[in-house]
Amino acid sequence: MKKGSHLDPLSSHAIYLDTPALTAVRQVEPFFDSGIFNTERCNFYIRRRPLVQIQRLFARLPSNLGIETIKGTALPLEDDSVVFYPFNAQSNMNTVTQRQFHHVLTLHGESNKAASFRPAARLYDYICVAGPLAIDRYLENDIFTRADVDNGRLIQMGDSFVQPIPWLKPADTEPTQLDTVFYCPTWEGFGHQTANYSSVRGQYGFDVVAQAARSLDLKRILIKPHPYQGLLRPNMWRDFIAGTRSLQKQGFDVHLALWEMPAAIRTFLQISLRSVPHHHHDVASPLPVRLGITDVSGMESVLLSANIPALVIQVRPSEPNARMTDIAPLKYLDSTTDIPKKVLSYLECAGELDIKHKACIFGWDNTSLAKLNGPERLDWLIAYVQKNKFWAQGS
Repeated sequence: MKKGSHLDPLSSHAIYLDTPALTAVRQVEPFFDSGIFNTERCNFYIRRRPLVQIQRLFARLPSNLGIETIKGTALPLEDDSVVFYPFNAQSNMNTVTQRQFHHVLTLHGESNKAASFRPAARLYDYICVAGPLAIDRYLENDIFTRADVDNGRLIQMGDSFVQPIPWLKPADTEPTQLDTVFYCPTWEGFGHQTANYSSVRGQYGFDVVAQAARSLDLKRILIKPHPYQGLLRPNMWRDFIAGTRSLQKQGFDVHLALWEMPAAIRTFLQISLRSVPHHHHDVASPLPVRLGITDVSGMESVLLSANIPALVIQVRPSEPNARMTDIAPLKYLDSTTDIPKKVLSYLECAGELDIKHKACIFGWDNTSLAKLNGPERLDWLIAYVQKNKFWAQGS
């Protein structure tokens, strides 16, 4: 064990993060809050990059995660340690060559976006997936084989690596003045795949949200932009600002959730949208959400895991996975959709429908996992990986 390490020798593990955006750390932090990772047992390494070092002049790394910045890709861990990767990054190709460790891709959520099923996943020893739908994506895109699945290289971990949102909760049956429509668009994404879009563009999503709120007779709207929004198309912020102002002009009580945004963008929005109050997440008093509206993104599974009813905007409609044939038509909407009708019809059957949806998205490699807490699930996963049954089969 390395000098000064605080790793438990029975379950040595670490997170490796290489990113050009410091805000990526905020997308991993929820897994420490939920207990799946623990600073007393898990080292958190972030690769030193000049761009990240510049960002650190304006924003600090969370002090509660014990993050250690390292040069290069050599990981100072004991043999047989398990390294978890919440992001696919180019330098990961170097870290996975350190064969004294086990390398596990977890990503940081469950999504139908192309970033969730890249061929680069084959680099890792094991791949954590949320459930059947994620496995289908890998098989349909010829990234893994049925033998990989059957022999245990892909590990179903349910919602273990889906970000919790304890500052929101499903609204009660009886309405209150705090009942909210929660709009969480995604960013534009790399490439031209069907799911790479943001409903912010052209203010389309804001119109959907306005129609949904009116159909539910709700005034309060909370908007949470994606931390990467505008990364590729900075002019999207014009649509975001114009759309937010439009909601205000229509008489809605609009709030912004900006704590995950890069400091420069957060300041820019605070100046541009001075009259829009900010929502400060309060786990002790979660905000009741009547309906979530998102794009094809990780937020779909986040809201599903939190039992918050949600509809998904498809700017570029595509044929649904066979498992979703009876679900997608009731939860997905596009430019041809009668929004008020879709909102009301979905909410009438949301409870039953979302149970079916969960069965598509969340599955378990071991049925006992669903009953375990975060640390117990991680202990099971580490033991599974260290046994290394998949790779030992051919030896």
